[in-house]
Amino acid sequence: MPYLKLVRYGNLLFIALCLLLIRFGFFRQFDASTALNNIQFFLLIIAVVCIAASGYVINNILDYEADRINAPNRLVIREKISEKSAYNLFFALNIIGVGIGFYIANKIDAPVFSAIFILTSALLYLYATYLKHIAIAGNLVISMLVGLVVLLPVIFDLYPELTSENIENQRMLFNTLVYYSLYAILLNFVREVIKDQEDINGDYKTQSNTLPLLIGQKRTNVFVFIFCLILLVFSIIFLGEDLYHSTKAVVYALVFIIAPLLALVAGILKANSKKDYSKFSFILKCMLFFGLLSLGFPEYLIS
Repeated sequence: MPYLKLVRYGNLLFIALCLLLIRFGFFRQFDASTALNNIQFFLLIIAVVCIAASGYVINNILDYEADRINAPNRLVIREKISEKSAYNLFFALNIIGVGIGFYIANKIDAPVFSAIFILTSALLYLYATYLKHIAIAGNLVISMLVGLVVLLPVIFDLYPELTSENIENQRMLFNTLVYYSLYAILLNFVREVIKDQEDINGDYKTQSNTLPLLIGQKRTNVFVFIFCLILLVFSIIFLGEDLYHSTKAVVYALVFIIAPLLALVAGILKANSKKDYSKFSFILKCMLFFGLLSLGFPEYLIS
């Protein structure tokens, strides 16, 4: 269990589920032309999960002092797992992830795509050591990497099979996943800012320069309020223009997107405690989960 907690296995399962839903739900529903066979796609998932797990490991190692204040009950580094063992696991996960990524990239005759895994690994290390302590920059980088997960099936599965005969269908799938990726980036970005609010005491002790420490918690609440209000407006516009013809899709969006955003907009300005920010962070995590979950059964939502 300590090692599972170290790599945040719940988040890794979500990443794997997201990729599986895209491949075996979304792509199959719309008869996508794919480059990878099932075994190769599962290897892609393993590579992505390994790289993500390595990011969690290095983050836990370097965040020890802050976590002693922010989340003492979740500490595993130095308490249950030695720092040396954690570093060994970090290097092993990176080697496995990058190695499998290189193999998959060569299987589709695009070895240059292996750079995605190398750059992602480097960015996760840079985030843990430097970027996460810089207001906005760290939040944006980690959110963009979350959005990248949604686009990986496009890069490794759709793009190599693009032909003049299937270009319209492949483009439709590509555009849809770009929208989902943008949705993931925006939701995760605002969640990262709220998590900075939640962890302000530990970040202060470690001299991080997060947004709440830079402009104060009240101003950060206003920033989150405006950001969520803009998301709410665009979500309603999208709902009215693109999903209005499907009652199921409208109900799904109202329950899992619009209603939670309304709750955030209504409550964030009053938030002032760790419990408040933890609640809003959980709401955003649920929004992200149910938003991406819809990729697995598009036929039930748009029929």
